[in-house]
Amino acid sequence: MKRLIIILLFITSPLQAEKIEQISWFNLQEILEDDRLTYKIIKSCVSMNSAVTELIKEEHPDLAKEFFKTANYLYPFGILVLKKIKNINNKLAEKEFFNDVDGLTNDYMNFMRENGAVNKSFFKGTFLGDDLNYCNEIRAAIETTILESKKTE
Repeated sequence: MKRLIIILLFITSPLQAEKIEQISWFNLQEILEDDRLTYKIIKSCVSMNSAVTELIKEEHPDLAKEFFKTANYLYPFGILVLKKIKNINNKLAEKEFFNDVDGLTNDYMNFMRENGAVNKSFFKGTFLGDDLNYCNEIRAAIETTILESKKTE
C-alpha cells in the first residue's frame, strides 16, 4: 500500500508542475492582444493570491486580507474574459471560472507547501514572488485603465 501511495505521488507531482508555471515573463502587450492569455494570467493571479490567503490566514490575518482583496478584485475580470472567449452566458462563465480557480488554487497551495517543506519558505527558490508582483502590476494597470476611462466619460 505504501508503494502505491509513493507511486501516485510521483505520478501526480509532474501533473501539478505543468499547471503551475511562471506568468511574469509575459508583457502587457501580449496580454492585451490575446484573450486566452489574458484568461490564463487572471486565473493564475486569482488562484495564486487565493492560495497565499489560505496558507497564511491563521498566522498573518492582516496580510492574508491583502492577498484576498487582490484575488477578489481580479475575479470578475476572469469571468468577463472567459465569457468573451467562449461566448457563453455569465452563469456558465462564473461556474467554469470558479472551478478553474478552485483547482489551480489547490495546485498552488500544494506547490507552496512542498516548497515550504524543502526551503522553509513558500516562495524561496521559486518564481512565485515575481509572479505575485506581476499580478499586482496587472491589478494596478486595470485600476488605472478604469480610472482613466471614467475621466473621459
